[in-house]
Amino acid sequence: MRRTIITFLTLAIGVVFLFAQATADAKWHQQHEVIDENGMGTMLHDVHFTGAQNGLVVGQGGLILVTADGGASWTKMEVDMSPPGGRRRPGGGGGPPGGFGGGSSPALYNIYFVDANVGYITGGRGTILKTEDGGKTWARKMARNAASGQGQNQRPRPMRANLMGVQMLNTEVGFIAGSENTILKTTDGGETWIGSSQRARVGETRNNLENIWFVSPTQGWIVGSFGTLLHTADGGETWEKRNAGFDNNLFGIHFLDANTGWLCGQEGLVLHTSDGGETWVQQSTGSEDDLHDIVFVDAMVGWAVGAYNSILHTTDGGKTWSATKVGNGFGTFKAVSATDKAHCWAVDDWGVIVGYSPE
Repeated sequence: MRRTIITFLTLAIGVVFLFAQATADAKWHQQHEVIDENGMGTMLHDVHFTGAQNGLVVGQGGLILVTADGGASWTKMEVDMSPPGGRRRPGGGGGPPGGFGGGSSPALYNIYFVDANVGYITGGRGTILKTEDGGKTWARKMARNAASGQGQNQRPRPMRANLMGVQMLNTEVGFIAGSENTILKTTDGGETWIGSSQRARVGETRNNLENIWFVSPTQGWIVGSFGTLLHTADGGETWEKRNAGFDNNLFGIHFLDANTGWLCGQEGLVLHTSDGGETWVQQSTGSEDDLHDIVFVDAMVGWAVGAYNSILHTTDGGKTWSATKVGNGFGTFKAVSATDKAHCWAVDDWGVIVGYSPE
């Protein structure tokens, strides 16, 4: 009986402690929570704001939410997931037609905008969505596996990998990184994407590529599992492995310019370069929580987010980081987006959207 009472008191103290941490930073507040028909939170994977008012969130089941008031309210957007030339489902929404993965709509993982009008969303089962009107409408584009042989019409078969980071080098050429060492390339403005995957055999370890960042038309980086760090110096024609000194899974990458960048990953890891990636130095975060995304608005101010609803904040370029817990402490923040020092948003895998704004 005494042990039960002690256990209860310990749990109660823990909940109070988490609540105190969640409210310690008054600038962070919950804006919205996405609940499915079963009363469960819907996993959210990415958030992107183009300014202090206009933003997008994507998640499981093809979920797309939009806001025009800084996150005070969110509206669900219905998007037809049918591939080009494919059969549309009744009502326009839902997953792809039979033979293209089947089942419900795929998860959406990443948002990337080239400019105010042109943007991309990547997701599961080879999903690529493109907008040319600032996100008002989206059309699905094809991802094809050049190494899979020929399918119908003598073209490579559709790609089934989970597609993650995406970036365009110019109006015509761009790259996508994804699961199973997937790298795709477009040369026609994102209409078609061709590449290959390396599926792991039984007993082998699967390597996933999580994100991509080009600092110039020729210099680019990809991060992934087990400390994977790939670099290109020829615009993506070839990629070479670099050693950042850690085998932690790497999830997030952000560069301010060709020289200054950060990586984040497993067990609170943050790495910083000031010489264009020639050397990477670990920054002490004081955290052991996996960090899934990182963003900087200038050379001094940045955020990193991750497991157990942890949010790290720096105002000195990452030399020091302050930590806070926002929410119930059990979710994982998957992505963060910031437009300036005073406006930042994060989303977690319990369907929660939080915002950071001036006091």
